[in-house]
Amino acid sequence: MLKLFCFDVSTLSEEEFIALYQNNDRQRQMKADRLQKEPDKKLSLAAGMLARVGISRHLDIPPQEISFRRGKNGKPYAVGLDIHFSISHSGTLAVCAISDKPVGIDVEQLKKVHLKVARRCFTEQEQAYVFQKKGSPQEKFFEIWTKKEAYVKMMGMGVSDFLSFDVMKNEKIRTIHYEDYIISIAEQ
Repeated sequence: MLKLFCFDVSTLSEEEFIALYQNNDRQRQMKADRLQKEPDKKLSLAAGMLARVGISRHLDIPPQEISFRRGKNGKPYAVGLDIHFSISHSGTLAVCAISDKPVGIDVEQLKKVHLKVARRCFTEQEQAYVFQKKGSPQEKFFEIWTKKEAYVKMMGMGVSDFLSFDVMKNEKIRTIHYEDYIISIAEQ
């Protein structure tokens, strides 16, 4: 069963930020400490907490009993638990997908992008979709981009050549438009 969680950090008070920091594990705290900008720290901490709380609720176990590690290609996993999760963040939104099957999620805030990137990273069919006259090329760009990122995360492929696969007809990848964000979820 797929469960999605999201957290908008834009309204996080200083006290809530401190509590979020304190309630994350040391590994996530150290990652946040390495980040330069406070919004990035908030997003990283929120994504980590979404995974911890989401898994806790899904498996009905205390959040402090969950430990995270990184596997092949850097894909995170919950130690000793039969659960799959993926996290992402952009703008002020952190998201997490939790499932009994391999899952990947990506979120991107809609913004101006140089569409030349599509020519370098997207297949011909994906480019045709982005550049068709109907609809916003920017939105379609981020729809394809997030689908590709979610797929790569689900497969545990790490950094991958986006030209090596096409997401146009992959029915296991769903896209959600939420305010000024595009979120894609891939699940096996």
